[in-house]
Amino acid sequence: MRYWTIVEPADNGIDPVYITYSDDEILAHYWDYWYGKMCEKYGKEIVDNNWSKQDCIDDWVVVHWAVESI
Repeated sequence: MRYWTIVEPADNGIDPVYITYSDDEILAHYWDYWYGKMCEKYGKEIVDNNWSKQDCIDDWVVVHWAVESI
């Protein structure tokens, strides 16, 4: 299990807020959206035969500029 940290602005606009998500949390919140969009664009058969949950996590990491937490 890996953990990923993102940074968001605080309500006061000064202090950053660090949020850490596990692979499982990312999949729980992002999988349905990501899978649906991939099926819409490429077709369900192509997505099911060529992509994995790791691909979903990788996309989430890029979109959110996440860094792996150690």
